[in-house]
Amino acid sequence: MNPMRANGSTPSSLDEEVRTRMEEWKKAFESKDVDSIMAFYAPEGFTAFDLMPPFQFEGGEMWRRNWVDFYEAFDGPIELELADLRVDAQADLAIARCAVRMAGTMSGRPMDSWVRTTNCFRRIEGEWLMFHDHVSWPIDFATGKALMDLTPAGAGR
Repeated sequence: MNPMRANGSTPSSLDEEVRTRMEEWKKAFESKDVDSIMAFYAPEGFTAFDLMPPFQFEGGEMWRRNWVDFYEAFDGPIELELADLRVDAQADLAIARCAVRMAGTMSGRPMDSWVRTTNCFRRIEGEWLMFHDHVSWPIDFATGKALMDLTPAGAGR
């Protein structure tokens, strides 16, 4: 069953292509295989705003090093859950946004947290590739701390 878009229209076949791509990305993420995950990103002009420093990642080699370090910090499997995935795709440009639950053991400690994610895709040589990836937690402005224990409406824990 196809969900409705915010404007009341139904998703297009392009939207469905990007939804499928997001599910494939999830599987690659959980595989902890750097080459598999890197296959989802545009080879030129890629940027990311991620949870860890630096402020902005630019280019594939910088992003690849981030994934290597990230996966090395996890002991055992990483579980992802995508919730409230919304996609808007037209021609060769698409935006996907959702909440992502990440659970596993990082640096010897259990981790189970929801993040907000926005992925910008461009269809390059017939394949949807991310050219921008943005992941964040809300923050408490009074303390300056990330709110890592929030759960989005409608999502289980």
